[in-house]
Amino acid sequence: MEPMDAAWFVDGAYAMKCWNNLRRTDRLDYLKLRTLLESSGEKIGDAYYFNADPEPPTAKQNAFHNALQFPPPGGPGLRVKLYWLQEKELYWPAHMGGGPVLHPTTGEHYKQTVQKAVDVGLAFHLMRSFAKRKWDTLYFFAGDADFYEAVQNLVEYEDVNLVLIGTLQTISQELRPYARNVIELDKVAAQISRA
Repeated sequence: MEPMDAAWFVDGAYAMKCWNNLRRTDRLDYLKLRTLLESSGEKIGDAYYFNADPEPPTAKQNAFHNALQFPPPGGPGLRVKLYWLQEKELYWPAHMGGGPVLHPTTGEHYKQTVQKAVDVGLAFHLMRSFAKRKWDTLYFFAGDADFYEAVQNLVEYEDVNLVLIGTLQTISQELRPYARNVIELDKVAAQISRA
């Protein structure tokens, strides 16, 4: 069995946000992205995709997640980890009256939908993967400062080479100093897209 030198972790909501910000009419092809990442000669072992899904997920979402899991060379070989969405009604702070936040004409109570446990799940699997596999390089398609502690530990204490994937506008200032390289989506989009 050939050695696997790298790991690839994807925050699905972040990836979609970055791709949508490019205002492209095509879609991100995760298999082409994996091929681009491995073109340096490093083989990706552990590969994970994290996101939250509505309950119940739609057929389109199921098909997308199934396609992500198909192993190379036919698919990107990502292990999909799905968490849940939580909806909560919005209220004004107490110093502003504390009442519900309502639409001005319809009176509808505004709600906010947020992902739950995605970042914790990603950080947990990231550290568990490294503890077991001891890979040299982390391809990290996430930009949230919440991952700062895990990334800092891997780079400073475990000598992992961090390669961030995203857009410079969305990668947090806290993660940037630890990156050996940044793969900017706007510069590689034509290589990793499909109609």
